[in-house]
Amino acid sequence: HAAARAARPACWRTPAGGDCDPACAIPPTAPTPTLLSGRPGVKASAKPHDSLPEGGSDVEVNPSSPRQRSCSRSPSPRGGTAQAVGHSLLPAPGRGRRCAGAPQIVFEMSCDYLCVRTMHISYVDFSGRRQTCAQSGFNVKIFLPASSRDVEVSFSVVGGNRVYKVDRSDRAAPWVRDASGHCMPETFVYTSDSMPQHVQYFVRGSSLHSWVAQVDERQRSESLLHLISRDYNCVRSLNVAYTDLDGGRQQWSGSGYNVTCHLPSDARDVEVTFSVVGGRKVCKVDRREPAMPWVEDLDGHRLPEKFFYAKCPPCAQYDIRGPSLHAFISHVFEQQDLAAASSGSTMGSMPSTGSGIADGRGDFGVAAEMVPAIGGGVELQAPHSEFLLPKEVALFEPGPAQLFFGGVDAEGKPKGPRQIFLNTPLSDTETAALAELHRTLAKRGIGGEMGDFPRYMELHALRILQTCKWNVNKSVELMKTMVKERVRRLPMAEAEVLPDLKKGFFYFHGRDRFCRPCFVIRLERLIPMASNKERIVRCVIFTLEYALRYVMVPGRVENWVVLVDFANILSAVSPLQTGSLASAAAALGTALEKVYCGRMSWLKILNMPSFIGRAVNSVIPAEKKEKISFPTDIAAELAPHFEPNQLEQKYGGTAPDLEPHETYPFRFFPNCRGLEEEAVPPSGGGGGGGSSAAEDGAGKELSSFGLRRSHSTLRDPEAFSLHESTSRAFHEGFLWDTSSETSRAKWLEAAREQSLTPEAARWLGKELGEGIEPCRDLEMWLELINPVARRHSSQWLEEETTPSACSPGGGDEFLSNEQQDEEASTPSASTAGSVRRLISI
Repeated sequence: HAAARAARPACWRTPAGGDCDPACAIPPTAPTPTLLSGRPGVKASAKPHDSLPEGGSDVEVNPSSPRQRSCSRSPSPRGGTAQAVGHSLLPAPGRGRRCAGAPQIVFEMSCDYLCVRTMHISYVDFSGRRQTCAQSGFNVKIFLPASSRDVEVSFSVVGGNRVYKVDRSDRAAPWVRDASGHCMPETFVYTSDSMPQHVQYFVRGSSLHSWVAQVDERQRSESLLHLISRDYNCVRSLNVAYTDLDGGRQQWSGSGYNVTCHLPSDARDVEVTFSVVGGRKVCKVDRREPAMPWVEDLDGHRLPEKFFYAKCPPCAQYDIRGPSLHAFISHVFEQQDLAAASSGSTMGSMPSTGSGIADGRGDFGVAAEMVPAIGGGVELQAPHSEFLLPKEVALFEPGPAQLFFGGVDAEGKPKGPRQIFLNTPLSDTETAALAELHRTLAKRGIGGEMGDFPRYMELHALRILQTCKWNVNKSVELMKTMVKERVRRLPMAEAEVLPDLKKGFFYFHGRDRFCRPCFVIRLERLIPMASNKERIVRCVIFTLEYALRYVMVPGRVENWVVLVDFANILSAVSPLQTGSLASAAAALGTALEKVYCGRMSWLKILNMPSFIGRAVNSVIPAEKKEKISFPTDIAAELAPHFEPNQLEQKYGGTAPDLEPHETYPFRFFPNCRGLEEEAVPPSGGGGGGGSSAAEDGAGKELSSFGLRRSHSTLRDPEAFSLHESTSRAFHEGFLWDTSSETSRAKWLEAAREQSLTPEAARWLGKELGEGIEPCRDLEMWLELINPVARRHSSQWLEEETTPSACSPGGGDEFLSNEQQDEEASTPSASTAGSVRRLISI
């Protein structure tokens, strides 16, 4: 490190005291991509408006340790291979720091990987002295103080020639020669009057024939969107819509081979689309697949390519290929803001992605077989419900009636299909079915010799088999449906579906007494969207993935209940809309029964006209009729299943009826089981939770944790959400597949770190040959899920009993004065308050 430090130019060194030099500083690391220009050609560049607001941020990359990456060839959507005219540039992580608040000018060089170049900079500093610095690599950034003037920038090839000048206004980019016919070196000169805040040079070519293909100069308050043609089959257009600082919706469009758009960095709700001049819209392909197949809707029509950004990234590059009727985006490179990269996509007070809490686009921008089994909603901005995952849900212990529909008979055999599939032992019959599915996949060349399940369905394999009535061939076909209907639509940004979520036709509202989330379908509100099935399916997928990712608990709560409301449907539907409504209902049914099979515990159809009810009832399959009912007295029918505070007033509850725009963010409430804690120690017996009886016994006494039934709507002092401590891994769990030693080894050791019910813990203990403790209290739950919080919990709880606990740094700054007074009223409330603050930290 000392030798490398001494070898750096003066402008990159820091003073002996260790503080960063305000004149020049080494930036911190950020694993973010930079842009690479396409082949020299026609450029259509424009700005949405003349004056841009001040402010904005910059992505900073340490250029001290560049890495070389190999070139690749990009396949076309038809399965062929198109030559890659350019490459993505992903700067390597390094170390460094810069002074906070020191204004700087950024000079950035982005190169291909044919050779290593050097960027040379000479400038006059604030004292009038001429300074020089240079940096070599594939991706280089040099920061100069804002007081710099008379800046000269030139380039050379390490071990090769100088970088010479070309005529960038000519599509052929000919060399610029002097009077003697010699090529002229490329040099850029900036005076204090013409100094931009950020300059980016795109350098291409071989060691003896390198040239600057494009120069992009922009202010720090601007973001760059860049469309690059990787062929010249047609001229394309870049179309941008965004919301400005004043809340107005702005439109911009530019056409050419290489199109550049500068947006203000405070632009939000940015929508980027593409089209071909004289042709059609650019359609979407699945860039995770080598063949890049077209992404189609339910009717087999290609979907247009769209990109949504809640906040525009500093830089985004879109590579486009194909003829006028079949153009497609082959690669996308997005530079994220340093602050966003470090904090991740957040929702309310959620921790950063660094803790694995929030999903990012990168988690789902992988090959289809590696897409996670749950999740996919990214860039979430709306806050979670305060009661999204309370303790009573995280520690719920399902009984036989929740494990299997209808419970078990006197001999312990299931009466109906399985409902809980994860973190629980499976029967011999189920294990044999999994083994047969493994063999079938191996024969079809899926999952290698062992027929390993693709990641997107490894948790759902048994659900798929049960839905297909244990027919492995039908199960394989259902896997393909999951890829088409779910995987290829992910990731899905909240901004993409937010307008449809606010229509309120499909939303979650509360939980039933067995902690299962309840989602409501208001068909009256579906009618305006009925003609666009794709919008409906995307909204449904986002909503259900949200539930799987944040609301469910594997091995404890894995199902939802459904209310379908036909209120006002006859007055709202015209005869001309009947066909589109039926088609939309079929698309909705496909998503619920195939893509998310085995998740519905029961469905109640409300306010249905009698003549329609008879027709609908006649087409319901016999095996589904036990789960579907048509209540006439809605309040009386739902009362045994829900606490009053979990339902809207129209359904017999006490929660206010929601207008369409109030349904998202989804609403959850405390005490879904109607339980109030007693001073009774937890019973040592098994069963727990719902093990007392079947579903019709929901109104009887439940005593899993020494808790008793109560219809009080008072808030349990510990009924706060634990979701801030959970990651996707917690909500995924494991399918305990013992069909082979290979399958068994994938989850066996990791399962001990899961939150297990007593029955699951006993079974796992026998498999491992050791005792496994079930998770039945908050203290152990924190030890498993958030051990950092658990290690300090004792100290925090002790501090809560003294006035010093409210001193600076004690954590009470997270609560208002009213909340502190409320939590100080009882010892249990004080305990809950300290744990809540501890999790937040």
